[in-house]
Amino acid sequence: MKYRVVAAIDFGTHGSGFAWAVLPAGAQGPDQRQIDYPDQWDDAPLTYPKNLSALFLDPDGNDRDWGYAARRAGAAGEPGRLEHGFKMWLSPEGRDAAQGPGAGLVGTPEQAVPLIAAYLRRLRGAALDRVVGGGFMESDIRWCLTVPAIWEPEQRNLMRDAARLAGFPADDRDRLILVTEPEAATVYCAQDSAAGIGGLGSKATLVVDCGGGTVDIAAYRSTADGSLEQLRRPSGGKLGSNYINRRFQVQVLAPRLGQAAFKALEAAPAQLLEVMDDFERMKTHFRGDSESPVSIPISLKASRIIDPHGGTDRLAAEQQGVDDHIVIEPDVMRGLFHGTTEPLVKLVDTQIRELLADPVVAADGLRVILVGGFAQSHYVQTRLALHLEREFPAGVQLMIPPNPSRAVLGGAVHYACRPEVVHARRASNTYAVEISERRRFGGVFRESEAVRALTITKVKGQGAFRDGVLDPLVFMGESVQVGSERTHTLVPLTTDQPEVEVVLYAVPEVKDLTVNTPGARRLGTVLVDISESVGVKKVDDRSVELYFTFGGTEIGVAAVNPRTGERRETVVEFAGIPEQ
Repeated sequence: MKYRVVAAIDFGTHGSGFAWAVLPAGAQGPDQRQIDYPDQWDDAPLTYPKNLSALFLDPDGNDRDWGYAARRAGAAGEPGRLEHGFKMWLSPEGRDAAQGPGAGLVGTPEQAVPLIAAYLRRLRGAALDRVVGGGFMESDIRWCLTVPAIWEPEQRNLMRDAARLAGFPADDRDRLILVTEPEAATVYCAQDSAAGIGGLGSKATLVVDCGGGTVDIAAYRSTADGSLEQLRRPSGGKLGSNYINRRFQVQVLAPRLGQAAFKALEAAPAQLLEVMDDFERMKTHFRGDSESPVSIPISLKASRIIDPHGGTDRLAAEQQGVDDHIVIEPDVMRGLFHGTTEPLVKLVDTQIRELLADPVVAADGLRVILVGGFAQSHYVQTRLALHLEREFPAGVQLMIPPNPSRAVLGGAVHYACRPEVVHARRASNTYAVEISERRRFGGVFRESEAVRALTITKVKGQGAFRDGVLDPLVFMGESVQVGSERTHTLVPLTTDQPEVEVVLYAVPEVKDLTVNTPGARRLGTVLVDISESVGVKKVDDRSVELYFTFGGTEIGVAAVNPRTGERRETVVEFAGIPEQ
């Protein structure tokens, strides 16, 4: 490997961190890699491998502080504003989570990218300080950035855009690689003795990565050469721990303080975050069988904010005279978890049943590995364990690494050392290109072929074409080896076209593929320059071969001119995410 150092960046909804390792010359196995997990951050209340995913912006919009230091600046009442939760703005589903009391302003992807870039720039700077301080140069580093498995190519591309703005070598796809969070965790459990899992062996493994914003679920199995094969399409959803926090604010905090007092607390995000930090700690240790209430302190600063709006008096009236704590009864606490843990358990159950339908998996047994910051919740651990014990008394084993919050970071470091450790993935959609189909059946399209909103076009000298047909490259659910190339031959409609635009679609179906198939989504376009062949007499003699690369975390594309043999790497110009 030409790199001397690998560094992983795990940017999360609630917390973000980095880890890195030196690559000595010569062969080296995973157990010989010494991974550094920095866990001390300015103004952090405890040592932890993640800093707070927050920025404090001055009145001009510049990021003055980041992480826990940003919250301190907000608490001091300095001019500016505190921003947090902006990772969720990239995804339409995530923006649902960003709404509601205490969630901060709801943003668009266009607003999120510069904020993410500003935060990543700070995180990259902290990582460089450690790596360069160790005697290395920036050019020695291969970077690995983690993304949720349930994200579509558009969101992954926006993360790469943000990384580019942050100063990462994003245009070099070998120096900045992406990996999905559950996949990184799987690599960690398979290769790192610190995971305490003992490797994966040939047994199928279902990794459940529980974060602040999303939960990702993906299944893998080790092959004979030690590489990993994805067994099913990833699943998951907006089931992160932040949704429990939101319910706490909506169902407990706001009603007990009163709307006026709660809005005043919202206007002081640093004080609200202090309350939420205390809730976070209590939430992690809450036991499902507990009969003791959970008590969240109200600081003196917070009391001064809510008191003029009647918050203190209302709190005392609601809680039998207690006005300096939020007291949450056990049943209420269990109710806050219910809306997140029950859908999570259902998703895991579905994946397990689908996996066990394979006789080989059923015979060998199945492991369920729980990772991520939310995996430290005692309630989540016991709720999932009880379900597995009841529904799958034999053949399914639940395992939790000693440091579940490190799993994604550590696995991303191992993955960056050897990305080929994952050799096959399942396509999350059918990926297809839009074509204009030549006339057939005597120049007339049969009525059964007619598709609503598709048009028959005529090009001078070329006859009729049917537009909007999709030519599949990879089918949804198909197992695709990493680096697999799928070829598409494109031919211009006329002899004088200087370029051809190829439109790429993602479709959650495997048949009847057109631009009007339900769920069909235009991902973006590939623009191919064919100006060198303008004037060639036959249109067919102006063809170009496109090679789409699938199986990786991102889609690659290259154009080959058969007249010159030249191969040119190009990119998908993503259409972006429509405003909701």
